[in-house]
Amino acid sequence: MTYTVEAPRGRQRRFRRPRLPLTEGQLAWTGRALLVFLPLLAFALVEYLNYNSWDDFTPVQAALNLAWYYLLELIFYFLRRRRRIAAARWAFGIAWGIGMANHYLISFRGRTLFPGDLLTLGTAVNVAGSYDYRPDGMQWCTIGIFVLALALLSLLPKEERRPIHWPGAAAAAGGAAVFLAVFFATPLVESLGIEPSMWTTRGNGLVLNFTVCLKYMRVEKPDSYSQETLAALAGESPSDTADAEASADGSVRPVNVIVIMNESLSDLSVLPGVESNVDAMPFLRSLTENTVKGYAYSSVFGGTTANSEYEFLTGNTTAFLPAGTVPYQMYVSDGDPSLVGQMEALGYTTIAAHPYRSSGWNRPTVYKNYGFDEVYFESDFQDREYMRGDERTGYVTDLCDYENLIRWYEEKEAGQPLFLFNVTMQNHSAYQMAWTNLPREVWLTGELEGRFQTVNQYLSLVYQSDQAFQYLIEYFSQVEEPTMVLLFGDHQPQVATNFYTDVLGVNPDTAAAQKKQMVPFLIWANYDIPEAQGVELSLNYLSALLMDTANLPMTGYQKFLSQLWEAAPVINTVGVRDAQGNWYRENAALPEELDGAIEDYKVLLYNNVFDKNDRVEDFFTLAE
Repeated sequence: MTYTVEAPRGRQRRFRRPRLPLTEGQLAWTGRALLVFLPLLAFALVEYLNYNSWDDFTPVQAALNLAWYYLLELIFYFLRRRRRIAAARWAFGIAWGIGMANHYLISFRGRTLFPGDLLTLGTAVNVAGSYDYRPDGMQWCTIGIFVLALALLSLLPKEERRPIHWPGAAAAAGGAAVFLAVFFATPLVESLGIEPSMWTTRGNGLVLNFTVCLKYMRVEKPDSYSQETLAALAGESPSDTADAEASADGSVRPVNVIVIMNESLSDLSVLPGVESNVDAMPFLRSLTENTVKGYAYSSVFGGTTANSEYEFLTGNTTAFLPAGTVPYQMYVSDGDPSLVGQMEALGYTTIAAHPYRSSGWNRPTVYKNYGFDEVYFESDFQDREYMRGDERTGYVTDLCDYENLIRWYEEKEAGQPLFLFNVTMQNHSAYQMAWTNLPREVWLTGELEGRFQTVNQYLSLVYQSDQAFQYLIEYFSQVEEPTMVLLFGDHQPQVATNFYTDVLGVNPDTAAAQKKQMVPFLIWANYDIPEAQGVELSLNYLSALLMDTANLPMTGYQKFLSQLWEAAPVINTVGVRDAQGNWYRENAALPEELDGAIEDYKVLLYNNVFDKNDRVEDFFTLAE
């Protein structure tokens, strides 16, 4: 018999990190130094990722930013049982992580983090797989510094947890409460000239701009708000009734009204120095007969499609709402007035169609609140064809989208009025995706040639959209029923951060900055309508222009907007343009007459959005 005798196991030796031989007193002073120093480093790294430097801030702005970093550190100081180094490390890590996330947001959407983004995480998850998350040079630089800092911190001796000193904790909590009360509940921030910025956080800093936007989430009544003011405004522009006769000079009204908000559709040739080998939208540019066209100014850039949708369907500008908010997530409730309810009152069957997932921007709930008769999402589109990927990674083509619009039109009863609102998906970011089913036909030329492949992919997508729209128009030009089609873009694309800084500059004036907000729009009919080119307006006016062009009954609100358009052709989150073509940046002082007209708009908007129980009767809707 054979026996196996196991050799005695030696003790496994665990790796022990080297620790600096610090006395208790030395460790305490090191912890205190880190509590002071690491927020400064975190602020520098976050703002470096935010394309800012120390030179971009006044002492007050820097101090207010740093106050939030130290407040975060204070929270972890007590959560970690008064371990100074642990508190500094946790606060540093979280701040750097937020800075990294913000840098990705700038790369993908061309803007920084806002409080409203926290309510749209579901929509962000929907399209997250389309982006390239490989760190760029700036991110690698901060990664190196972050890892080095953690490595150095690991050399410090382990701190012992200490019991909470309640008098000190109470004093700290009291100080934090005073800071929060002063910041959020007093006009101190405003008195220092610090306001939310939708164009850029440069001059505010990421954390300060985020918290200032949070402060402005609550909307105050306009100074002139009163029931008397509302009654006077409503009396000046009474709503039409649903059975109002067509005007004598144009008796034709469309049986079908098709509205297409085309994802990221824009004309990059409006930007200085941007040239391409061929025109990316030759068909749109060629249309003149029975056509009204020009440029609309969007309130968003690179994303937040739902805000353009909201402005069009309601006539409410987001310029006077808290910066960075998404009304679809926060302000829409059952029965709110919109173009949908108006078309319903006129006897139209109302359909909403979007060839993507239903979870984006709270659309199912919003569409129900607005009263659409039928709502279709990606799975409802037949014979789906995808571009830049497959069903999992790509987007439904505009051609496929329009083929389904035609199918829904053909399925209706002849003569039944149809209002179809369609939000496309083909041109959605990102623009470094595969070229699957996308021919490389348009690219940048001139000084920009070969520098931005993402722009080249985007231009090729626009070319495909143009051809798909030609297919749709050619179809409805043969239809006997009077049909009107409105096409507009929701925002310009975030193709590459340095593309826009190269063509517009780092700190463009308001006129130049507004070029980044321009999107084309076009109203076409298969019957005679007044023609116009070179029309410019912001998106909040577009539905009023549509109803006027269609010779359909208008609400008092739409009539008010048509009049305001003459005084202030553009109102968006970047600024205002007056009738003489002068631009005013957001929150800038306005001439008295213009300021009065916009104040009236603010009063009506507040009543419509925030004072729903006392909403002016028969003004935002057609009269009974």
